[in-house]
Amino acid sequence: MVEPEVALVFSPETWVEELHRYLADHGGARVRQIVMEPSLALDEQYDTLVVSHRWPALTRALVDALHARSRRVLGVFDPEEPAGREHLAQLGVDAAIAAGAAASDFVDVIGRLAPVPGASPVPDATPLLLPDFPTTARRHAHVLVVGGPPGSGATEIALELTRAVRARGEAVVIVDADEVSPSLAPRLGLAIEPNLRTAVDAVQFGLGALDASVVHAAEVDVVGGFPSVAAWSHVRPGEVVDALDALAAGRDHVIVNVSGRLEDVVHGGHARHGVARAVTARADALVGVGAGTPVGITRLLAWVAEARALAPTPPVHLVVNRAPGDRFRRGEIADEVARTFAPAGLTFVPGDVRVETAAWEAAAVARGPFTEAVAHLAAAAVPVRSRAGREARRRRRSGPR
Repeated sequence: MVEPEVALVFSPETWVEELHRYLADHGGARVRQIVMEPSLALDEQYDTLVVSHRWPALTRALVDALHARSRRVLGVFDPEEPAGREHLAQLGVDAAIAAGAAASDFVDVIGRLAPVPGASPVPDATPLLLPDFPTTARRHAHVLVVGGPPGSGATEIALELTRAVRARGEAVVIVDADEVSPSLAPRLGLAIEPNLRTAVDAVQFGLGALDASVVHAAEVDVVGGFPSVAAWSHVRPGEVVDALDALAAGRDHVIVNVSGRLEDVVHGGHARHGVARAVTARADALVGVGAGTPVGITRLLAWVAEARALAPTPPVHLVVNRAPGDRFRRGEIADEVARTFAPAGLTFVPGDVRVETAAWEAAAVARGPFTEAVAHLAAAAVPVRSRAGREARRRRRSGPR
């Protein structure tokens, strides 16, 4: 009797090693592949994919693509996490089993999922094609990267900047590409999915529609970040840049919030090249955000030095967030910046209680000093690219008639 072939998705969970060892010693199924990336799950030939409900790449689109290739999916859930089994059911897996089940039980389920000998196999579906993004469209949108030292409030600035650009009638999307502490989805009260992984899967593997990664919240179009730092280990920086370029097609602007750390990211004791570095190098313009204190400005200028090493030509606009209202202190900050670096613009954004209120309500910031300052930043840092945007700017300049 021919043993069914399985692909095991790599995971530090103990059941993976125990099942692998059991199959090697006792048989019942043959491990054809250890899967690290979704592309391997699609490309390799086997009968059943065995995967934890925690794998970030496990999406409904991936399950559907595997089914189209006549493969089965066995999901493994942690009994102490009731939502895990429900999540697997929503994804449409063929069967689910508890992580603590005996290896023989795994083999029994795998055997039931295997194709029936002698039955006519379902032909593989036509290979999924990557979306076609012409070169001219890929470079159409203006990609603005917003970053700065951790704790400077760059996410809030990026979000309000996106609102200001949309308010002038231009097509814009904000993307959370912070690989250290993604906060856009929690800030807006969004679900874990869809997210940037959805966009990467659509572009790299043809899984689902790219627009499915975009949700509308707080008056803007949003692509949320990955749910955890560990999830970033499943993507390469170049794949994120490709997703940004794909999102740029048909839009005027893509505003990207990146981690304040531009050096290599260390995860699990291993250093790997950071997404923030690749995205910063791709930018058409940069906005650096720092806190309005001596330490905050020092850290901001250090961030600028790293960013300029990655992207020496794009203009850099600096934002002093929660800036002091005293004109003398603002003058000191401006002088310190000028001694180190000549930015394309320097914007002082005052502290505003409306920002904290909006964060608690997962809403857009109400109109006030904060929104007005960021609107001035948008006018200086984000070029008007659409006809609607140009008309809106002309109306503001001419005033009511």
